[in-house]
Amino acid sequence: MRGWPVFRRLAEKLRRHPKKDETPRPEPPVTAKVIRSEPTPEEVAPVTPTVIESERQIRRITPIGALVATREDVSMDAESTANRVRAAHITSSRIDDMVPGRALKRDAEGRIHIKIVFYGPSLSGKTTALRWLFANVRYLSKSKIVEIADELGRTTFFDFIPVAATDKIVFDVFTVAGQRRHAQSRIFVLRDADGIIFMADSRPESMNENIASMQELRIALGTDRFATLPIIIALNKRDLPNALPEKYMINTLGVEGMPVFLTVATEGKNLIRMFQRVLRDTLIFRVGL
Repeated sequence: MRGWPVFRRLAEKLRRHPKKDETPRPEPPVTAKVIRSEPTPEEVAPVTPTVIESERQIRRITPIGALVATREDVSMDAESTANRVRAAHITSSRIDDMVPGRALKRDAEGRIHIKIVFYGPSLSGKTTALRWLFANVRYLSKSKIVEIADELGRTTFFDFIPVAATDKIVFDVFTVAGQRRHAQSRIFVLRDADGIIFMADSRPESMNENIASMQELRIALGTDRFATLPIIIALNKRDLPNALPEKYMINTLGVEGMPVFLTVATEGKNLIRMFQRVLRDTLIFRVGL
């Protein structure tokens, strides 16, 4: 019985200082902290294409790797282009060229021929637009399309289609080769043009070619012809998600005040309206109707 007091003292000590529970307890869950390198779309104010004017804003909405140019970024060899113009015998405007009904081109049957040229950079949609018009404009009598193309289907010289509006008036519609290596043949086709449809490519990576083609057109026509000749602007490929804003393209190309049509050549969008406008303007300019 001598040992009982010892056990009583030990039990009393355990009651006062209970042994800690050594059973492992689950640790509280750790909440992961998400670190974003870029803001979410909700945190970025949307950019409205209709109010985009500066090059900085354009670069914000174009995909990574896309190219956007300004007129200062593209340099044309004006002297070489001027030499090609002289070789193509494109002369300065005469007074008769400015007076409707004076400088008319007639064939052996006495019909008046009016020449319309689709102009613009390679792969901008010129031939596609002409093919669509040929297949879908039923109220005009048409002959066959004459095409000269390379292995990729690109025009290497011209596409040509006479379109008879009446028994007395025939529209000769051409498209030119857009590649730079065909500059001489392209400018040759431009000779004696009565109306121009300039087809620009709306993709950011094609803007420098648009600018170069427009600069070439200005040099080829000369100041007087460029200011007086009916010129229609088609901003093509507007269905693409990265198509450049209309106002930006107009300002960059320097075509403010000219008729502008937003087109999708593969679908024929606005092509008939564009074609009707150039036919009307060339008739007024050349014939005076």
